[in-house]
Amino acid sequence: MKSDSSAYCNCFEVLGNRLRIDLINELMRTPHSVSELALLLDAEQSRVSHSLDALRKCGFVEARREGKKMIYTVPAGFAKKVKERGIFAALEMHYASHAGECWRCEE
Repeated sequence: MKSDSSAYCNCFEVLGNRLRIDLINELMRTPHSVSELALLLDAEQSRVSHSLDALRKCGFVEARREGKKMIYTVPAGFAKKVKERGIFAALEMHYASHAGECWRCEE
């Protein structure tokens, strides 16, 4: 079992990527599919898909199926925390409730 500091580093490592931060920002506005996000952010679909998977494993985004597409969104609780307290306070609270999940965030 990893130490708390190691799990904490894994969560921040997942967020230490500009595309992933851009994905979170876009998904806080409105849900999107991978292809929509790739177009909006001018990024390769495979890179967007890989980044969304890493964010999903740590609980930063959620996915639901609509027909053949997966639609991604930021969990309402996380988005609310960001709006109320700012990104760093929201990340601290998110980590406190998802530490076990973040241990799986290694790429």
